[in-house]
Amino acid sequence: MSSRIRLDSLTGLRWFAALLVFCYHFSYEQYGAGTAEQLRKLKDATFAGPSAVSFFFILSGFVLAWSARPGSPAAGFWRRRFARIYPSHLVTFAIAVLMLVWMGKRLDPDLALSNLSLTQSWVPNDEDRWFAYNGVSWSLSCEVFFYVCFPLLVCAIRRLPLAGLWAVVGLGNVFVLLLPFATDVVRRTAGWESKFTLYMLPPVRLAEFVIGIALALLVRKGAWRGPGLVASVALSVGAVFALAHLVPEEFHWVAVTVVPFTLTVAAAARADVRGGESPFRNRFVVYLGEISFAFYLLHEMVIFTTSHFLRQHHVSVPLALHAALVMAISLGGAVLLHECVEKPCARWLGASRAERIPRSGR
Repeated sequence: MSSRIRLDSLTGLRWFAALLVFCYHFSYEQYGAGTAEQLRKLKDATFAGPSAVSFFFILSGFVLAWSARPGSPAAGFWRRRFARIYPSHLVTFAIAVLMLVWMGKRLDPDLALSNLSLTQSWVPNDEDRWFAYNGVSWSLSCEVFFYVCFPLLVCAIRRLPLAGLWAVVGLGNVFVLLLPFATDVVRRTAGWESKFTLYMLPPVRLAEFVIGIALALLVRKGAWRGPGLVASVALSVGAVFALAHLVPEEFHWVAVTVVPFTLTVAAAARADVRGGESPFRNRFVVYLGEISFAFYLLHEMVIFTTSHFLRQHHVSVPLALHAALVMAISLGGAVLLHECVEKPCARWLGASRAERIPRSGR
């Protein structure tokens, strides 16, 4: 099956995952708007917001495996991934520095180095380091590790028979589901907090990325068997907004949603391959999905700065108006970051030297 088939439903779904993260962060980190009761309801509704990152990790493995060509040099892949994420990370880091200076916060060079090198997620039990400067960039620390491993992983997984691919998907889900039961042992032996073991540590999160790789190969071979898009999305919505409230905290970070997210990614891709109906292929939704990475990088800083401004000027606004203001600024900034940084850098830095030279000059 051709890797040139556009997977627009997956792109559109990225937006809804980013929106869930936005709502989660807004409910916990905004100041001076709305009532305590309104915020409590929003917190309750987005209790499983952190699990949206799991969707991104599964989707990342899927998309990279879908478009990977056998025999492509690893160096070219790493160059393209660097061009895809690091310029936007660098720009948003600079924005974070300006934000912290404006808010009168101290700049820690050690934490800055961890953030710039995208190594912050490797340090146990250090939330100040994980979420320093632009806090959401911790997930890029995991992504960088995935990218380093990807050429070897996809080469190995591609050699597996169909039964092996199914085993990778199944065992990956089982690993994520059962890992919370091991956190007490890890805490006693290594001293690692549950959040580090289950949520931050890149080798642990690699399981979701690997699930995505195997899913892509199954769908490309036409071998995936699972529920359709409507049923899969319904399961994901139920897990995020209902099931997460019935399980211990260690499960709502990743485990509670890993199976529904696995089914949803595969179902959305299969719908695109078959040309089936999908509400996520709407042109507007797809564009929101395209800017979702930029939106993800910017939104929390917009929440911080907007809230700081309102608090400094003793302004109280209705919750809906505050949320709309933060959303509008985040979306406007995301469009600028996507169009002026992300796309040009991916095009120029991600291209080989031969691709950058005009034909007339070759």
